[in-house]
Amino acid sequence: MRKMLFLATTILAAALYSASANAEQKEVTVWSWFVQSTMEKSIAAFEKAHPDIKVKYTYYNYSPEYITALKAAAASGSLPDVIGLQPGSLTQQYRENLEAVNERAAKEWGDKWAEKVFPVNRKQMLMGNPKGDENYYIIPQESQVLCIWYNRKIFEKLNLSVPKTYADLKAAAKALTDNGYIPMFQGAADGWQNENVFLMLANQFSAGIVDKAQAGETPWTAPELVAAMKAWKGLFDDGIFQQGALGAHAYPTGAQLFAQGKVGMMALGSWWMQESKFPPPLSEFVQNMDGFDFFYLPPVKDGNSASPPVGGIDIGYGLTKNGGKNPEAWTFLAELTNGVGLQEALNDLNDLPAFEGNSPKGDITDHVKEMSARFMADLPKAENQRFASPAVAEALDNALAGVAAGSTEPEAALAAVQAASEKALAAK
Repeated sequence: MRKMLFLATTILAAALYSASANAEQKEVTVWSWFVQSTMEKSIAAFEKAHPDIKVKYTYYNYSPEYITALKAAAASGSLPDVIGLQPGSLTQQYRENLEAVNERAAKEWGDKWAEKVFPVNRKQMLMGNPKGDENYYIIPQESQVLCIWYNRKIFEKLNLSVPKTYADLKAAAKALTDNGYIPMFQGAADGWQNENVFLMLANQFSAGIVDKAQAGETPWTAPELVAAMKAWKGLFDDGIFQQGALGAHAYPTGAQLFAQGKVGMMALGSWWMQESKFPPPLSEFVQNMDGFDFFYLPPVKDGNSASPPVGGIDIGYGLTKNGGKNPEAWTFLAELTNGVGLQEALNDLNDLPAFEGNSPKGDITDHVKEMSARFMADLPKAENQRFASPAVAEALDNALAGVAAGSTEPEAALAAVQAASEKALAAK
């Protein structure tokens, strides 16, 4: 009887302790489009280091689900504590809903913490801020470099070489199409992928010209940008992109087809390496990235150079006004961007680090290490990928869609972007 009483008392005490612990455990809410399997690893590492904090993560596809969810939550004042962001237009769209993180970051990492962020990322962190506003509303987690990925096993099978000229690119696209493959998959229903390709083209004609146009130093109707817009239309007319590209999405459709070996090329970025770390089964092409390598878009005009590296922040996170009332929210954001959470993301090859001094650990093949090293060598000299104004980004998206569809001429399309840019600059 005494043993039974002791056992019952022990069980009751354990239950009360567990209930008390759960009652004391704080919660942090997070929304993002960040890969769920990798985020779960980051959260597990964080919760192990901070057992008194529970993280609740909600995953969305970026477009349109995430964008739609953010708009609705911001309108109703129900944003979570931490939100995934891209610099520039997306951050600026929600700036009034975000806390400036300068003081928190300095307390966490020291007064010179921003100097440890790669230069292109540091520049993007302030993109679109009102004049005189030196606050940071986004902490970058990872960087990226844009490129053209290709299936090297398919190229070898068809005796194709990496394109060095536009004629080479057209020939490769034709050979791929003739042999039943999608040449270069373009999710032209997605503004972000269209922007990325246009930036590759524009920087061929004049490096940094899009930044100058954003700043009002060069008109969007400049001859170089008109030439880039015409080259964009040429990618559709010349059969570089697949038939039906205007209604296609890069994710999940394009990425799945590319991973399955049905696509020869695709304009993505350094984040594609993460596919090799996804849960099995993996295709022969994705396994250890054996089927893939990358190149930069060859010059579309004779005499031009290939596209320079373009990139910057892949994903960052912001602390919402709601999160500012929750001390544990910053603790998680800091670990996710430059701590135990970041390390898990890098180990999964989710993308390149945003802070210097970080690198992936674990089982990584020599092929992946070599590609990662090439990306890291190019990151410090990358041209800016992001747009400061949401209105300018939207105008460019509309221009690219209209020109691709043949409903708008390049000059008229860029004139509309110029009008949006002038309005945005006047409002600053």
